[in-house]
Amino acid sequence: MNKLIVGMFSACLLVAGAAQGADDEKDKKDHDELRALLKTFTQAFNSRQLEPLVPYLHKDFSVTMVNQDVVTTPGELKAYIDKQFNAPGSPLKDVKVEPEADILTKFFSGRFGINRGGSTDTYTLKDGRVFKIHTRWTGTAINEDGKWKVLNAHIGLNILDNPILDAVEQLRWVWGAGGILIGLVVGVLGTLLLKRRKA
Repeated sequence: MNKLIVGMFSACLLVAGAAQGADDEKDKKDHDELRALLKTFTQAFNSRQLEPLVPYLHKDFSVTMVNQDVVTTPGELKAYIDKQFNAPGSPLKDVKVEPEADILTKFFSGRFGINRGGSTDTYTLKDGRVFKIHTRWTGTAINEDGKWKVLNAHIGLNILDNPILDAVEQLRWVWGAGGILIGLVVGVLGTLLLKRRKA
């Protein structure tokens, strides 16, 4: 009887071990596919060639961009990119993003994957200035018909501490100092003109 119990227990352990091994192998495959998805997203954004990314966007996807614009269709995503780089008065010449995950993706119900991370983004303006900005992101992927797709992503930055704001602040002081200087010049010239008229 004891041998039977030991045998059954050993068989259960073997089955459990095999199941765990299968789960680990599946998780590894899923993580590899999600890393490839992040790479595809990065390459598409950096090259501004979005066609390779479109098949990996879920039909109900949404992405909140760094300026907090929200896009929900491939057409809106393309229009957003075009507006940032090609619209009249657009200051952007190029943007390169380097997203990295903080953790391994957490899976839920075998169908959803949630992750978070950061990115060092390099913004090149048309006037030649270059800024490096650190952003944070969260993302949700969904497994549809055996293929991982982007369901939701949100990108944000510290609005109180970033180099673009610093540049705007410096420009504000330059304009402020320039305004004071112009005021002084106008004041001096006005005084001289008044003196000449009295003379």
